[in-house]
Amino acid sequence: MNRSLALVGLVLVIVAILLVSLPFLVTSAFQINDALYATGLVFLAGLVILFQGARAPDPTLTTVGGILGNPIVDESRKAEEAVINVPRSPVRYAPGPREPVNCRYCYTGIPWDVLNCPRCSRPRQCRSCGKQLYFLAGAVRCAPCVRNEAECNCPRVRPTGPRPPGVRRLGGGV
Repeated sequence: MNRSLALVGLVLVIVAILLVSLPFLVTSAFQINDALYATGLVFLAGLVILFQGARAPDPTLTTVGGILGNPIVDESRKAEEAVINVPRSPVRYAPGPREPVNCRYCYTGIPWDVLNCPRCSRPRQCRSCGKQLYFLAGAVRCAPCVRNEAECNCPRVRPTGPRPPGVRRLGGGV
């Protein structure tokens, strides 16, 4: 808020109110003449200046948008750039060993301990390496490394397969 500009607008509004009320206080009769119309214009101009001053930035804090080296504007600009330039990772977290997964063919949710998709009856693929999972030692495991799906240490390969109609893969991750 630009206080000096708002103060000028407030003074104009008060002067306009006094100019309207002064003839009524002196003569006890309200008169409509050219002075009343001019006073209305002064009142409207005062309101416009008052609202413009309330909306304008404070010149003690900002100097031409920080061109002259205002430290407050420089710090806020650096903070905005730091937020904008944060690198985003495609994977937010590593999958847990008991986390459900979606079928690559029909996008149905499959619990962690089920081998085949309940909808299309196709065997699941490992989230890490993309190879088929098997029942080994009473659990669903990745066949090449014989580990749980979340602990698979096979070389990472992007899984391929037909997508169901209407489902798009976003991003390049698994």
